[in-house]
Amino acid sequence: MSAQLRTAPRETEHGQASQPPLMRTLRFRLIVSIALVHAILMGMFVWHALVSESQRLEADTEDRAAALSVLLAAASTNAVLTEDLGSLAEVVARVGAHPDVSHTEILDRRGYVMASTTPERIGKPVTEAAARMTPKNDLTLRLREPIEVAGNTVGLVQLDMSMKRTREMLANRRDQALIFILMAIGIGAVVASLISLHITRDLHAMKIAASRVGKGDLAVRVEIKTHDEVGHLAMGFNRMVESLEAISAQVHTEHAKRLEAERLAYAGQLAAHMAHEIRNPLSAVINSVKLLDRSELQPQDRSQLVDIINGETQRLQRILQSFLDSARTQALQLVSRDVSQLVEEVVHLASRDTETDEHTRIKLDFHQRPCVVAHDPDQLRQVFWNLVLNAMQAMPEGGDLTIRSEAIGSRIKFSVSDTGGGFPAHLLSFATEPFYTGRLNGIGLGLVIVQRILSQHGSQLKIDSQEGHGTTISFELDTE
Repeated sequence: MSAQLRTAPRETEHGQASQPPLMRTLRFRLIVSIALVHAILMGMFVWHALVSESQRLEADTEDRAAALSVLLAAASTNAVLTEDLGSLAEVVARVGAHPDVSHTEILDRRGYVMASTTPERIGKPVTEAAARMTPKNDLTLRLREPIEVAGNTVGLVQLDMSMKRTREMLANRRDQALIFILMAIGIGAVVASLISLHITRDLHAMKIAASRVGKGDLAVRVEIKTHDEVGHLAMGFNRMVESLEAISAQVHTEHAKRLEAERLAYAGQLAAHMAHEIRNPLSAVINSVKLLDRSELQPQDRSQLVDIINGETQRLQRILQSFLDSARTQALQLVSRDVSQLVEEVVHLASRDTETDEHTRIKLDFHQRPCVVAHDPDQLRQVFWNLVLNAMQAMPEGGDLTIRSEAIGSRIKFSVSDTGGGFPAHLLSFATEPFYTGRLNGIGLGLVIVQRILSQHGSQLKIDSQEGHGTTISFELDTE
């Protein structure tokens, strides 16, 4: 199985996703599973072999001990009958020289020791219970073989066979088996690692491809060389990406068409509203100019007409500037600077506006000074200017205007509150729509400009208003 990206290595590194902990990876689970199964199977096999070997060695030892005791009984029969202690001692010495014989002795029919590998026991009686007593050490095998002549027991051979060498051989076999099991586990882990690498390499390639698709690269594909499960998965992945690419192209086309339609609609709407807004001041200017041509016009009336022309031309200029500001997008010049001073300048200029009521009370409530945020000074000044003027114009008979700041995590929240009439609930959602205004002489572009500027700063307006209880407009800016 093989599924490789058809892209350069640097793209693979760029698309590398964060790695999960080793113990949670599929590769680790495969290695552990295969190695564990391998170890269990090998352990069962080795354990069965050890048990069989142990039983065989013990049976061989018992058979050798039985044969040796029978041979000793046969070799000592005549010597027992003739009470030839020298011959018995020679036979016992020969048997005692066997590496596995720990003790042996020959008894007569009365239970007296006639020959023994322990010379001090010769001539002493041995009770029946003592003769039958099993050694306390489980490494010793005791056998008793009667010496019979014509069906009569004339003596007894007692042989103690040591199992120590047999047990040592079994211990060596167990050690060798343990080493074998450990080697098998190591080999199994290496094999499992190679198998898991072969499997997970293809999945890893698809994971990188999926990561790149998530970042918008729909040209990525995985190469298919086999038709197993991973190959079918790769084919399904490629078909999915092809479908996403086709859908993305269609979406981009539809989006471009929609943007073009919206642009044309906005341009038409802008032109219509511009024509509507400039019609009245332009008519006033035209009529005033016509009246100025009359020779009988009194100086006082002429001065009044000139004032009307100046006022309406200034109004025309403000209207055109508002339209230009709403349509123009300027590049940000971000700096980290104190905002409190900027707000104070805006409030000072706004309070001198001729439309501001003298009963309007302005309060600045900053959580700290200096209040430093990342912003474009000129554009943020435009934001506060529009919000402060809107708040003042919402209170034609005076009221309280409060500008606050508060820390919210790594951001600063600014809010401008007034005690005016507020927005009607059914019109609140249209507050940031172009050309919506609640004032007779308004254009409806102030909050649109504010929203655009804040969007460039990575923020947005939040309007909280209740009809008859005032309005609070807030936004957040980063401290860095």
